[in-house]
Amino acid sequence: MSELKITTLSEFLHQSGAKYRVFDMGRRVTKMNADEFVNFEWAKKPYPLPFQRKASFGVIFWHPEAPEKHYVWFLTFPLDEQGLLIQTARDEFLMMLLERVGECMLAAADGKQIEGALKDSPYTFTPREDKMAAFNAQSTHSLGLNPSQFYPEAHAYFTGRKPMDSWQTLGMQGVADVAVRLDNSSETIDLVRTLPKVPEEPFNVLSTFLENAQPSIGLVEVLAQRLDVHLQEKKPNIPMICACLRAASNSPAQGLVDQMVAHVLKHKISQNIEVLATISGRLWRSLKLPHLCQLYVEQLALNNSGSAYAAFSQLLADLMYMPDLREPVMRALRDPNRSQHLNRFIGKMFGK
Repeated sequence: MSELKITTLSEFLHQSGAKYRVFDMGRRVTKMNADEFVNFEWAKKPYPLPFQRKASFGVIFWHPEAPEKHYVWFLTFPLDEQGLLIQTARDEFLMMLLERVGECMLAAADGKQIEGALKDSPYTFTPREDKMAAFNAQSTHSLGLNPSQFYPEAHAYFTGRKPMDSWQTLGMQGVADVAVRLDNSSETIDLVRTLPKVPEEPFNVLSTFLENAQPSIGLVEVLAQRLDVHLQEKKPNIPMICACLRAASNSPAQGLVDQMVAHVLKHKISQNIEVLATISGRLWRSLKLPHLCQLYVEQLALNNSGSAYAAFSQLLADLMYMPDLREPVMRALRDPNRSQHLNRFIGKMFGK
């Protein structure tokens, strides 16, 4: 055993000689930079994307001398009221880890020992199928590895090289790979041309994975157009509206995304609880804008859930737990021009 005291998972991996990447697995599957992760482990900064008051992430690691052998752990840790890591949980996890594999985990290169090291740990979890597909797509792309065997067919479909009614044969992993591999401008142009014609079911699947990617401005423009078409319908299609919002949510074209959120919040459809949950769960960046946050909170007070106040308090609490959102939400709640609907819920929240 080394005399060096290991305090965090990143230290453990470094001491083992491993290279690693970390991906958030909560609200969306997205790569975390090393500084974010280290600051989180040391409880210096809140977890950037908390979900259900937990930090959930995947760690893929390998030894530089055997880069073809990748190992993956999916971990989840409780957060305190400020979104910081609860350090007793971290310490308990590390103690278990060191007991089971030692500090020189990768020296023996025992794949079974490494994979099974955290079996039955309360800090591990198994992602659902779509999250696993997104993780595989993100991690292989990040490491410069080839996409799955399902990629060519999905790529051909979404770039208009296959009939639009042939989507039933597409593999979920292939769609996930397409979403994160739109690096080539000609491929993006092909998808922009094809997207308005894609049927509802494959469009929904693609949107699930685009929310983990960073769609270009051209793609967001098409999504905004498709959203507006649905908003103008006599009976708007809620799943498709949510799909358009999700697909655009992580785009760097933030101004366009904000416009999409504004269009929805000014429409009566925004009182639908599924739409409201999509905005708070995927498009929280837009709610940092005071006028959009005010609109959102007002519509949340009018939500059509069977238990309107419970839905109001749950989504509001989730928003206020996100970094940088507590202040905009509190400002909206204090607005002197707030509606009577909102006033009643605020009174109930604070016991008045």
